[in-house]
Amino acid sequence: MAEPPAPDAPTAPYWAALAEHRLVLERCTTCGRHRAVPVPACPWCASTGVDHVDADGDGQVYSWVTVHRSFGAPFADQVPYTVAVVDLAEGCRVLGRVEGHDDPLHAGAPVHARFVDHDTWTELRFSAGARS
Repeated sequence: MAEPPAPDAPTAPYWAALAEHRLVLERCTTCGRHRAVPVPACPWCASTGVDHVDADGDGQVYSWVTVHRSFGAPFADQVPYTVAVVDLAEGCRVLGRVEGHDDPLHAGAPVHARFVDHDTWTELRFSAGARS
C-alpha cells in the first residue's frame, strides 16, 4: 500500500472524521459557504471564521478520469479505477474514487460517500447511484 496521508493542523478534523465514517466540511461563519479544502480565509468573503460541519455525502459527478495504468506496484492490482470530482449537495467539490458504475460514467451521475478503512487511515470513496 502507498504511504498514508500525513494530517497537519488544518486537515486533522477532516481525517479524524473520516476515521469515524463521517465527511466533514468547513463552513464559513460569515457567509455560510462550504469548502472541502482548508484555507486560511474564505475565498468568497475573506472571513477567517470557520465551523466544521458534517456533510451527508450525496453528490453528482462533475468530472472524472479512469486510470488504466498503475502508478506503482502498490496500485497494480487496482487498475482500472475511476477518480471523480464530485459536487456535494452542500455546494463544494471533493475528489474520490467512484465504484459500482457502468462505463461510461457521465456528468451529473448521482453518487454517495462511502468509507474504506486501511490499516492506519480511512479513505473517502463514492458509490455510484442514489443512496438507498
